[in-house]
Amino acid sequence: MVGVTMASGIVELCPRCSEPRTGLFCEQCGHSYAVVALAGPLSWCAVIAPDRDYFQAGPADIEQFTFPASSPARRVPLRGASIRIGRRSSSRGTTPEIDLAYPPADPGVSREHARLVALPDGIWAVIDEASTNGTYINGGCQRIPTHQQVPLADGDRVHLGVWTTITLCSVRSGPAPE
Repeated sequence: MVGVTMASGIVELCPRCSEPRTGLFCEQCGHSYAVVALAGPLSWCAVIAPDRDYFQAGPADIEQFTFPASSPARRVPLRGASIRIGRRSSSRGTTPEIDLAYPPADPGVSREHARLVALPDGIWAVIDEASTNGTYINGGCQRIPTHQQVPLADGDRVHLGVWTTITLCSVRSGPAPE
């Protein structure tokens, strides 16, 4: 297999699976190299809310917890290369960008639970930072592997703690380039 060689002489690798590029799509994972160029610039946000379905089906022993009676969803714009998810701690001096210590504080979220990272192709991935209770995707019952990037798509749901679901949303920020 011969990879696509850029003008600099470097073989271009797939941003998702690191396979050498051989055409418009990655032969290994199916990533489209044309998506970013054709779609135009996107901005992303995270919608954070308690999720009753996750709470009831989740990995925690729910009898010891009370689902929050009322808590509106909050929207956080995703800016920068890395967004920490956890609970602030004065003693440790940590203040994650997505702070789940705000009421209703989720008791199952670790101080440094997970991280969202921007990938080169304009999408985001989640990394579990060896949290105590794990991180789950789209209602799955298997924890994602620790310290490994798991790519996310628009509308994907990241479940963590006892009741928290973070939904990724993309917003087109302008017309597609010509």
